[in-house]
Amino acid sequence: MANYPRYSVKYGVLLSSVVGVSLLAGCGGDGSSGGGSGSTTASFAVTDAPVDDVESIKVTFSRLDLKPAQGDPISVSLDEPVVIDNLLALTGNAAAPIVNDIEVEPGEYQWVRLYVDGGIPDSEVQPEVGNKLDLFIPGQQNGNGNGNPRFLQLNTGFTIAAGSEADFTIDFVLRKGLTKPANSDYYLLRPAMRLVDNVEVGTITGTVDSAIPDSLACVETDADYFGSVYLYEGDLTAEGSAEPDDVYDPGIESGSDDVQDAAGERPVTTANVVFDEDSATLRYEIGFVRANEEGYSLAYSCNAKGDDPATDDDIPYTEVKYTTVEAGGTATVDFSTVPEVPKEPEEGT
Repeated sequence: MANYPRYSVKYGVLLSSVVGVSLLAGCGGDGSSGGGSGSTTASFAVTDAPVDDVESIKVTFSRLDLKPAQGDPISVSLDEPVVIDNLLALTGNAAAPIVNDIEVEPGEYQWVRLYVDGGIPDSEVQPEVGNKLDLFIPGQQNGNGNGNPRFLQLNTGFTIAAGSEADFTIDFVLRKGLTKPANSDYYLLRPAMRLVDNVEVGTITGTVDSAIPDSLACVETDADYFGSVYLYEGDLTAEGSAEPDDVYDPGIESGSDDVQDAAGERPVTTANVVFDEDSATLRYEIGFVRANEEGYSLAYSCNAKGDDPATDDDIPYTEVKYTTVEAGGTATVDFSTVPEVPKEPEEGT
């Protein structure tokens, strides 16, 4: 495996050719800046927020496009597709590169597109129960007879400063973006993503008291599931603030490949709590959290397994906490409140 010192790559993620890329401008020019000293470069990597009931997700990326605010899109063609054997391994601060140090024009950009080769053997999902199934971008499951490749588009504007080495990470929020349509034998990967500038991000980590998932108020029976932490923008602990909510996305029901939240406080991303053998504690980690002025709220739930983005689930949260995040820093937020067992209604009420 090649050495990618600027990224954390672990759990045996296979990366095919990443360094061999060429830039093709949509109209005129070759998209490069000539490679002299002071050139402007950009790198893009991917990470993910976990999802339940799935063991592994293999994804093959074949191309990346960038859209300058002024001018035609720039296509980054890979010499070979980038294959990520298991996207689920890239949690917390782990990420895998798609392209490294490509030369680009400085300025404002409007969007990023990731092109995916859908279906087995290129892209596939291994459920916890059953055989591997095809993974498609919406529209690929019905064939692609018109020859147009399918892509995921992230409509987040960003800036690349002149002479800089810009470094971005695309976070796949799989709890929202990975769906299995009813009565189907395939999964769909929709554009539930967020783009972060790695210069502007920090980390949130912490522990969960082991007495919490052991509580009778926690109905999950999976011995390996210890709950989930949901991340929200702003302070939800302040008086009169909104309540934390699940990942409901009504666009799924209509088959839309756009991701739009319904009214309500919806999470930026989520993280599963895991048992750390070295410290013998229950821990979580949320990486690539953008530093902001509003800060973030975190809500813990021991009953969030299977949070379905197609339904507005009534998930109970045992504790909500607020923190701020500094670029390059790590904030620690621990959860210790054991939930009360709901009382049985009295007879005759």
